[in-house]
Amino acid sequence: MAETNTSDIFPTMKRLLPYLACAGLLAACSDAGSVNPDAIPAEEIVAVRMALDSAFLHDTTLDASFTGDSGLYALMSALVFPFVDRATRVVQGADTMRVVGIEFDIDATQGGAHVVSNLTAVLAWKGYNATSRTMDSVFFLIGSGRAPVSDTLWERFTLDTAGTGTGFVIHQASDSTVTKWLTRGGHLHTTSSSYGSSQGNSSFSVAHGTLSGEYMLTAKLVPDSSTMVTTALDFGSGTQAIKEKIRGTIP
Repeated sequence: MAETNTSDIFPTMKRLLPYLACAGLLAACSDAGSVNPDAIPAEEIVAVRMALDSAFLHDTTLDASFTGDSGLYALMSALVFPFVDRATRVVQGADTMRVVGIEFDIDATQGGAHVVSNLTAVLAWKGYNATSRTMDSVFFLIGSGRAPVSDTLWERFTLDTAGTGTGFVIHQASDSTVTKWLTRGGHLHTTSSSYGSSQGNSSFSVAHGTLSGEYMLTAKLVPDSSTMVTTALDFGSGTQAIKEKIRGTIP
């Protein structure tokens, strides 16, 4: 049987409708806003997702395998982000970051080809403005494989190459204008992850758990590289995380 890598699955978004429907049903079980101390207020996670959408959905300067309506970001926005309803608070100097880990696991068959995709992502943010409903800073890092991951961050998007990853820093002004920086260096290290029982079925399931690790990055402004930002975060004590699995045959 032929085997295909991560990048080959991105143009198949329209074929994932059964998984999108299942995702919608499972997301309805979200506990955001409940008594869970790490639950994310609904307005805040909407602001995070709007900042991400503004940065990536219609971008023409970044790698097309990541942006656009059939890139990796659109896939994660549809299948992963609806389940991001808990995020750990990590104090960083005068700021408090909200952090969530994501592990994405596809081992399925599509059109006679064996599709294998494993990635680990970290989504973090700070500075929610309840008046403008905007998010000051969002950090989105992606590495190849699942924990433990030890990836170098750079500007190209090559998740099918072990040891490489990429990341973004997004700033959203109070008028919703978005500015973004793309990594040119740094690393994403995850040390361990563990998850509880999953929801879903044998084809599509989601589990909540924890992910531990740390990252450091340097990034330059997109598209002109005129400014650079640096940031680091240690979540070695563990942060809320979700793990998604897709198995079987993709239509």
